[in-house]
Amino acid sequence: MLVALTFAPVAWAQLANTPSSTATTKGDSPASTDLIAAPHQTTDLPRLSMEDVRGAAPIELVPDNIRHNFHLRVDERSLIPQVLSAYGIQVAMDSSVRSQIVPFDVDNVDFTEASSMVMLATDTFFVPLDSKRVLAAADTKTNRTQYERQAMETFSFPGLNANDMTDMQNIARTIFGAERSMVEPAQGKMTVRSPGAQIDAMNQAYAELLAGRSEFQLDVGVYEVDKSSSPNVGAVLPNSATLFNAKSEIDSILANNSTLVDEIVASGLASAGDYTAILAILLASGEISGTVFNSSFVLFGGGWTETGAEWNTTSVNMLLSRSDVRSLNQVQLRVLDQEEATFRSGERYPIMTSSYTAIASSSSSSAVSTPQIQYEDLGLTLKVKPRIEGENNVSLDLNLKVESLAGSAINDIPVLASRQFTSVVSVRLGESALIVSAMSKEDSSAITGIPGLSEIPGLHNATDWQDTTNDVDLVILVTPHILRVAHREDTGEMLLLPLH
Repeated sequence: MLVALTFAPVAWAQLANTPSSTATTKGDSPASTDLIAAPHQTTDLPRLSMEDVRGAAPIELVPDNIRHNFHLRVDERSLIPQVLSAYGIQVAMDSSVRSQIVPFDVDNVDFTEASSMVMLATDTFFVPLDSKRVLAAADTKTNRTQYERQAMETFSFPGLNANDMTDMQNIARTIFGAERSMVEPAQGKMTVRSPGAQIDAMNQAYAELLAGRSEFQLDVGVYEVDKSSSPNVGAVLPNSATLFNAKSEIDSILANNSTLVDEIVASGLASAGDYTAILAILLASGEISGTVFNSSFVLFGGGWTETGAEWNTTSVNMLLSRSDVRSLNQVQLRVLDQEEATFRSGERYPIMTSSYTAIASSSSSSAVSTPQIQYEDLGLTLKVKPRIEGENNVSLDLNLKVESLAGSAINDIPVLASRQFTSVVSVRLGESALIVSAMSKEDSSAITGIPGLSEIPGLHNATDWQDTTNDVDLVILVTPHILRVAHREDTGEMLLLPLH
C-alpha cells in the first residue's frame, strides 16, 4: 500500500540539563549489578535540512536483546535514562519532562515492554535520533507537533467511488488526527502527512476495512410435490326395475315371430304348445333382441299372473388411481456476507394499469391510445440474506413470495393471489433451513347407489364411493457454505494512539 514515503525536517528544542541520579537494576543473572547514571549534559543537535531527510527511511532503534528486572523509586527525569541505558539506549531529555517521583517495579521485561511501561508511567514519548539515541519529551500536543517526525504516504484504494474516498479521508482526520490529507478520487488515491505511528495505525485500519467480506455459497433446492389419489370402491346397484306379465310378453314375442316358431315346431326342436322351449330357442339363436328377456330378469308367481322383473346392469368396482410427481430445481448462489441473494422461478406477466389517449388535432386524424404496462413476477421469488454468527453458525434472513393470477379481474385488470413468508433462522454450517408450504389441496367425493343404503350397518360397500384428493406442496431447502472468511477474529488488533 506504501507508494511514497518522505520525512519532513524536525526542529529540535534546546535540551535542558538533567541532574545526575543513582539507581540499582537487577538483570537476569542471580547477582545484582549497580549502575550509576552519568549526568546528562545539554546538547545542541544540528538542524537538518530538507536535502538531509528527503527519502530517508524511518529510524529504527537497535537495543540490546536482554531482559531486566527493575525496582526503582526515583523521579521521572532519572527513571527514563536508567531504564533505557540498561538496554544500550542513550537518552536526550527535554525540559518538559517532570521531576515527580515515580515507583517502577517490573520483572523480566525486554526493551519494548520496558519502554512502553516507562512512557505510561511518566506520561512521555520517545523520538528516535539514531539507532542508539532517543529524545524523551512530555506527551503533549505541542511536543508531538514539534518533535515527532512527519511521514507522508500515498494510499491506493482501487474500486472505491468518490463517496467512499471521502469516508476514508474522514477516518484519517477524525480518528487518527491526520490534519493534512489530499484525495484524488479519479485515481483512487489519498496522500496523508502525519507522524509515523499514525501512518502505521492507518495502514492496519485500512487493511481491516478493505479486507473484504466473507463469501457464501447457498445451495437452494426447490421441490414441487404433486400428489393425486382417486380410489373407486363399491357396488353399483340398479337404480330402476321393470315389471311385466310373463305370459303376455311371451305371446307377443311368438306372435311377432310366427314364421320362426313354425320352423322350430316343424323341425321337431320343440312341441307346438311348449312356449317356454320355443322362446329359449329364439333367444339362444339370437333371432330376437331388445326384449325384456334379453337382459337380466326374474320370474315369480304362476299361471296367468306369472310376473317378471327386469333391471339395469349391476357392477362391482375396486379401482385405485394414484400419481406422485416431483419437480426439482437445484441452484447454487454465491453472495457476500450481509448481502441479499434473489432466486426467481416463474414468468413476468404484463398488466396494463392505464392507457393514455392523445386528443386528435383535427377531425381527419384518429386518436391513438398508448397503454401503460407494468410487469409482475408470477411464480416463486426467494430472497436470502446470510450473516455469520460466531464460528460455526449462520443466520438466514428468508423472504419467500408466491404470486399467481387469481382468475378474476377488476376493470379489466387481473387480480393477483399472493402469499408471503418472512423469517430469520439460525443454522450451523452445512445444515439446511427447511421451508414447506401447501400450495393447494382439493378433496372431492362422489357416491353412486341407493340413497341411505350405505348408512345401514354392514352395507357400506353396497354403494359405489369415489374419493379424489389432489395435494400440491412446495418444499425449499437452503444450505449455507462459507467459501471465504474475511475476518476470523471478532475484533481487529488494538491500536494505541496518543490522546492529543
